[in-house]
Amino acid sequence: MLRKLNFTERTRIPRSECSVELRREPDGVLAFDPKFDLAGIAAPDEARIYIEAQYRTSYMRFDCGSIGNPAIPRERRLTEIDSDRVVRFRIKVVGQSGGEHRIIASSNDMLISCDRGGSGTRLPLLPVNFDDLGDQVWRIHFEADQPVLELNNRIDAIERLARSDPQFFALVYPAAVREVLTHYVLIERRDEGDEESEWPAFWIRWARELAGESLPSDADDRSAWIDDVVVAFCSLHRAAEKMRTGTEEPQ
Repeated sequence: MLRKLNFTERTRIPRSECSVELRREPDGVLAFDPKFDLAGIAAPDEARIYIEAQYRTSYMRFDCGSIGNPAIPRERRLTEIDSDRVVRFRIKVVGQSGGEHRIIASSNDMLISCDRGGSGTRLPLLPVNFDDLGDQVWRIHFEADQPVLELNNRIDAIERLARSDPQFFALVYPAAVREVLTHYVLIERRDEGDEESEWPAFWIRWARELAGESLPSDADDRSAWIDDVVVAFCSLHRAAEKMRTGTEEPQ
């Protein structure tokens, strides 16, 4: 019997009510720990709760019980996801009646935090992924609305360079910040209060706090604002000093 999936009259689950913490298992495989509170969702007790993990064409689905009896599955390893760093999550509440599976409520981009070894969590504003980029060293790729810094895995020691090389930081990260903000505030003309997706809002709030200036509405003023943000970023991280340190020859 063919299942029908009805998308009409779907309720949006607030992102404040669902989140995921990513952690790395001892064998290197990513796993996740979800938190959600669906008490405010108008759904029958028997409606099922699913969390879906996805990266490009790879996909996994986890049954988290029902509205009346939520149950986090014991197995939460992302063994079938073709990425060891970047994963998208969404949560769905699915009603099942009369042979029809209807999505009652969903949140398409759950907030993701990263394990910091017991010292709390942080939101990865610009996660890093490694891929075959041909002759490109790096690029910014948008997974849905989330920007990802992709680095060329054909370059030996690229992961070490990204973590610790001062020249790499000075040359790549200010340019990456500029590209992400240009995409959000000039091309897509996003605003801090845009609720369609929170990633642009996260970036704009971060940039506002960094530069000490609110995002202007005029396009020309926005270009100057991005310049101010990049200058503030370089000043905060002493990009020129990192560049000089990285190019100095040992005495």
